[in-house]
Amino acid sequence: MKKTSTKIKVRYCETDQMGIVHHSSYVNYFEHSRIQWIKKNGFIYRELEMSGVILPVSKLNVSYLSPAFFDDELTIETELMEIPSSKLIFNYKVLRDNIVITKAQTILAFVDKVSKKPIKCPAEIYNKFSSLFL
Repeated sequence: MKKTSTKIKVRYCETDQMGIVHHSSYVNYFEHSRIQWIKKNGFIYRELEMSGVILPVSKLNVSYLSPAFFDDELTIETELMEIPSSKLIFNYKVLRDNIVITKAQTILAFVDKVSKKPIKCPAEIYNKFSSLFL
C-alpha cells in the first residue's frame, strides 16, 4: 500500500486558546499516521529500531489550509512518494469531512542507531517498499 489512511479524533489538549488545533499537534498526527503506514506495510517501527535502524525526520514542510477543532474526526492520508534510498519521503493530506485542510511532507533519513551516521535503506525495507512502485 503506497497510500494509507488513519483516523484521528482531535483531543481538547491538542487545541490552542482559540479552540483551533495547535500547529504543533499536526507533527504528532503525521508521526502516528507514518508509524501506522509502516505497520500496514509489514514492519513494526520498534523492531526497526531494535535492529539498529532509526528514522529521524530531517525535513518537515506543512501548509495549513483550514483549521480543525476539538472533537473533529480527521483522516490523515499518508503516501510514500518514491523508492527509498538513504531516505523516505512521505506526503500527507489531512481531511475533515472529505475536505483537505492541511498538506505536508516529511523526509526521514535512514541512520545507524549506534554510530548516528546516515546509511542506505536496509535491503529488507528496500525490497518491500520498492515493490509498491511496480
